[in-house]
Amino acid sequence: MKHCKLLLMAVGAAVLLGGLTSAASARTLSYSSQSWWHIWREVRFSGLFGTTSCQLTLEGSMHERTIPKVRGWLVGFGTRARLGSCASGTATILSETLPWHEEYAGFRGTLPNVIAIIANFINVSGRVRETGGITCLFRSTATEPVVVTRNVSSGTITSAEIGGSVRTGAECFGAAGTFTSDRGTAAVAGTSTRITINLI
Repeated sequence: MKHCKLLLMAVGAAVLLGGLTSAASARTLSYSSQSWWHIWREVRFSGLFGTTSCQLTLEGSMHERTIPKVRGWLVGFGTRARLGSCASGTATILSETLPWHEEYAGFRGTLPNVIAIIANFINVSGRVRETGGITCLFRSTATEPVVVTRNVSSGTITSAEIGGSVRTGAECFGAAGTFTSDRGTAAVAGTSTRITINLI
């Protein structure tokens, strides 16, 4: 009887350890859709001469539905960007620079409970006329990316936020501008269907 209990305890411990090891070593993220879009009511670019605030819709696609958790890995593209009305200042997207590269940058949370997936967008380019009346050009790079954080709850991407600091051109003395936003919509492109993720 004693040996039987010890055997059951050992088996239970092995199963638990196996589950923890599997979660800790999960190397890929699996998405329910390769296409996505985000809609923000307010994306703010705060620079040396003021803040520009506009609506933005960004669409894109991933190369594969399953991606490795490797920092700097090219996972897809931002393929279309549209500005809406601006509450302050004005802005223009340099659409000739599309598509913008999307790279995996990490996650927040403790595996297997991921609460956010972080992506860097490279070559995001535009022109902002800030409230001070000065027009500034900007272009994101690998060292100064536009950062998109996709918030996750119970395996579902619920919203997305923009962040990051990007340097402007010589016309604005090379000063860095900071991106912030509201919590925007995150869904399959052209729909309201939420995207789910799984660890593999």
